[in-house]
Amino acid sequence: MSRYKLEFTKERDDKIKSEICRRYNLAWSVVEGKSRIRKVVDARRLYCGVLRNLFRLTFQEIGDILNKNHATILHSITQHDTFVRILKSYKRNYEEIESTLMIDDNYYIHEVIEVERKMNELSQRLNDLIEKKNEYKLKIKKQKNGRQELCSK
Repeated sequence: MSRYKLEFTKERDDKIKSEICRRYNLAWSVVEGKSRIRKVVDARRLYCGVLRNLFRLTFQEIGDILNKNHATILHSITQHDTFVRILKSYKRNYEEIESTLMIDDNYYIHEVIEVERKMNELSQRLNDLIEKKNEYKLKIKKQKNGRQELCSK
């Protein structure tokens, strides 16, 4: 399971949905519906697990996407974690979907963009701190000059 948080994009979401539908031979409208057929529930559970583990979405965010209560999503995630540990076929499906997302070229583009954004933020913060430091130096210099004038009188 990935320890990294991917950016949740429409392209990645569509890719996950199509992959799950292909693997379970279902239409997406059936997966996001209210069916309790085992195959449909497995597909829905797998989708919840991917969103939670790869994108670090909250239970409420996943619930909003699937139009389900957050408690239902919590239960699905708990079941997902259990199924990944116990069922080899379920674990294989999950890992293959995870690897297709990680291998995708867009993964690296998103990561580079995120790193660049963080670097720009840090650079701006550094410039602000340098500016503050220089302001304080000026204040200290003025205070020293004021004290020297008082002492010399």
